[in-house]
Amino acid sequence: MIQITTELGLPSAPVVSGSKGLHLYAPLSGDMSADDVRESAKLIAEGLQKEHKRLVVSEMTKAKRPGKVFLDWSQNTGAKTTISPYSLRGRELPMVAAPRTWAEVEAGADDPLALEHLRFEEVLERVEDDGDLFTIDG
Repeated sequence: MIQITTELGLPSAPVVSGSKGLHLYAPLSGDMSADDVRESAKLIAEGLQKEHKRLVVSEMTKAKRPGKVFLDWSQNTGAKTTISPYSLRGRELPMVAAPRTWAEVEAGADDPLALEHLRFEEVLERVEDDGDLFTIDG
């Protein structure tokens, strides 16, 4: 995914959601409408699905998702909510929407445990040791 955003001239930052997913943040100029952003995300997701049929799915149908990465382009709308980086999930064991490095994301492709969701203590330690990982260099 970093290759796609780089090719589009968009720096990006990965954030584990603290729940089921990984969010990808990329700054936009502000000239696009919400519908334009959603359509762009859809086109990127469909293009990746076409290019990597065995690995990627961009369709909401759960039956098509097993063993694939689901790119939920539909989250890009004002009608849905996305948790902000460094926010706690409201659950019995609250995990954090935590910024991660691209090296961690790549390691997680080979070993899912390398990209586990984090507790708030772990995130605070990471910030103390490494600073704010939610940076989008452009």
